[in-house]
Amino acid sequence: MKDPIELTISSFAAMVGADRHELASRVAATKCKPTGRKNGGDLFALRDLVKCYCGGDIEAERIRKLRAESERVELQNARQRGELVEIAAVKRLGEKVMIAVRNRILNMPLTDEEKDSCQRELLSLAEIDWSR
Repeated sequence: MKDPIELTISSFAAMVGADRHELASRVAATKCKPTGRKNGGDLFALRDLVKCYCGGDIEAERIRKLRAESERVELQNARQRGELVEIAAVKRLGEKVMIAVRNRILNMPLTDEEKDSCQRELLSLAEIDWSR
């Protein structure tokens, strides 16, 4: 059996044109074990460096998928408990409220100037960014 190819993170990053700092953080995240040392730098098996460069191993992908599924279930449960409401539903409700307020103002015994003034004040609310 042939000896595996061993490289430092810097030399591998230079070969493939990757950012060595990002590659080093991926290597640390996947907990790859160094196979030795050369010139003061840790050596890693080529297959481990390729695995880290290409996005990690199957276990890391499985964990990412589990986290995404967990987050989806959390959001679904919060929606069912009434803790989350869609932005579109809130906007529709706000529009209905504004129409009701406008109609109330128009039906009040005010002068046309007073009604116009109230309407202008209501229009200033349209400039608010409700998505935040």
